[in-house]
Amino acid sequence: MLIDKNRRARVVALQVLFSNDLNPGQQMPEDMISERVKKDEEQIRYAHRLIEGVTLRKKELDSLIESVLVNWRFSRLAETDKNVLRIGVYELMNVKEPVAILMNEAIEIAKEYGDKKSGGFVNGVLDKVRKILEETNQLAALPVSESGDMGN
Repeated sequence: MLIDKNRRARVVALQVLFSNDLNPGQQMPEDMISERVKKDEEQIRYAHRLIEGVTLRKKELDSLIESVLVNWRFSRLAETDKNVLRIGVYELMNVKEPVAILMNEAIEIAKEYGDKKSGGFVNGVLDKVRKILEETNQLAALPVSESGDMGN
């Protein structure tokens, strides 16, 4: 299993984004973010990057996610799954890490914080989005061919 150094930052970003969805306009205090990533400055910066990036591009990310959903309406997805997908798609579009790591992280976080089907659901949606991003040259992550076999 591939584990990335930014897992704690992703989890904190998920928690903040989830909280913001439930309580619009209320922000998590900075010291709480710092505590949750164990005061690791690199992790704090990465969590902020994810939170700000997803927040600024939320409509674009939601539209891309919705475009690949089959027999699902975006509005009916669990808030946890929505935010894991938003973070995953944002990273695929903006982070130079291997696709396999970015996707695996999203899947593992979905398994941990979502329901029993969240991991497989997130995997399927992110893989479809990844293919669209590759075809449209919007994939910032290292493509599958450069980052190892994803079993596709």
